[in-house]
Amino acid sequence: MPRSALSQFWLAAAFWLLFAVPALWLARGGIALDTDSAMRLAEVRDLLHGQSWFDTTQWRMNAPFGLPMHWSRLVDAPVAALIAISGSEKFALIVWPLLLLFAVLVALARLTGQLGGAKAVIPVLVLALLGAELYGLFTPGDIDHHNVQLALMAWTLVFLAGQQPRAAALTIAAALGVGLESLPYCIVAIGAAALWLRDAPERARAFGATLMLAALALLLATTASRYRFAPVCDTYSLFYAALLAGGGGGLAAISCLPRHRLMALAVLGIAIAALALLLNRGCLAGPYAGLDPRMKLLFFDRINEAKSAAAFALFAPSDFVRGYLYACSAFLACFFAPPGRLRILTIAFAGTALMVSAVQVRAVPFAILFALPGLAAALARLPLVPLALALVMGSDAAFAVTGGLLEGQGREARITAFQRQVGCGSEASMAPLKALPPGRVAAFVDQGPAILAYTGDAAIAGPYHRDAAGIADSYAIFAGPDPRALLKARGIDYVMVCAASPDWQFYGVKDGLLARLATGKAPAWLTPAGTAGDVSVWVVKH
Repeated sequence: MPRSALSQFWLAAAFWLLFAVPALWLARGGIALDTDSAMRLAEVRDLLHGQSWFDTTQWRMNAPFGLPMHWSRLVDAPVAALIAISGSEKFALIVWPLLLLFAVLVALARLTGQLGGAKAVIPVLVLALLGAELYGLFTPGDIDHHNVQLALMAWTLVFLAGQQPRAAALTIAAALGVGLESLPYCIVAIGAAALWLRDAPERARAFGATLMLAALALLLATTASRYRFAPVCDTYSLFYAALLAGGGGGLAAISCLPRHRLMALAVLGIAIAALALLLNRGCLAGPYAGLDPRMKLLFFDRINEAKSAAAFALFAPSDFVRGYLYACSAFLACFFAPPGRLRILTIAFAGTALMVSAVQVRAVPFAILFALPGLAAALARLPLVPLALALVMGSDAAFAVTGGLLEGQGREARITAFQRQVGCGSEASMAPLKALPPGRVAAFVDQGPAILAYTGDAAIAGPYHRDAAGIADSYAIFAGPDPRALLKARGIDYVMVCAASPDWQFYGVKDGLLARLATGKAPAWLTPAGTAGDVSVWVVKH
């Protein structure tokens, strides 16, 4: 390893400790799981208890029918391995996100060192640790797939900048195998690699051949059986494997041509588009093509992270400033980084993520991650004292403070409401259910993963677009006046509600079941079974 890379590694390790030590200390008091992490833990347990590697169905969700999840075993595997090795779930919940943060910090140090020199490495690490939008995804307990995607895409940029075609192809394929949130950035990365055809065809050949083999290996070795030979849009399936393999193989073949390579590349692009149309033209509309139309009102319109940047600014002004506006600021700073191929790559990746963020703010961490090397490299051109001031003023933390001051007391009320909402799915809130025999539960959508993670019960619905039937039936149960037929059809044993959840207002329409429960007028076929904070449970008498 070159001396510069070694020093970057140890600097990243030192800054990682500044985050990891307090995180480990705070984790002593317990680890809170968000909805996706709770669901991931349930999947990991099922894998460890014998569920097939090629079966990603969550059989306790959408009870009694089961929910075919679109998630990848690529994330389940390392978490399951850490649990198996240590014998402790808590160890895995702490260590896995911290390991991913270390990988991201090393990647940022490598990128920034190439772009802005040694003087820029410490600034980028400081900026990373002052970025709540980033480190929030790496806190103990966060075993969702978004932090994995951030790490993979950071290293994709490292490998592209370092002219390492095989490694770049592997991280691109792995990122798509983990989840399709990486798709826009993988397209940019593949485009950047294709440009090697002009001056380094041997690199383009290595990249294309590796991408083709990796795409096929993912399809055969990690893809659930039901998607392996089906062109599904919302997960890695035959559709994406065929496009990746065809594109990679075509790129490798074009690199062998003595001339007219760019013209052949254009023909390959047309052929790949035709193949996409042949496999599933609906996927060209996006991963959610063919989604049940009821899900827009009942689900998507109510997801905060799926809001556009403009809508999110009205909903949470301080978070908009801390997230999207900071990403915009960091992106603009990239234009003042030292010129060269890496600056172009940084601008391309960060600009793509910003455009995605304008449609769905969940992409903001990608935009910040890609822009940080350019921001740090630009700031590093300042003298020492102005640099120190610029680091403080140009950090995500400064934007967070500014946003909080602008929003004022409304932010405190929103945070308090959010904390109560999170409590609806906490382990403590599941106490009434755990005191009862295992059964099937009709609960609010965000409580579904917690039911799976903290109890032996099954749930109707979780916050996943695949669970259209469960989400629609949950609405019918709580908003309908007499849901007994539906409860009987699903074999529901318990009803659970939480007064702090947004669903409390959404489902609480006049004359509905929830409206009756809220006023203390529970029907005779429900027997109270306990409360925990804002959560109440009833037993269904059929």
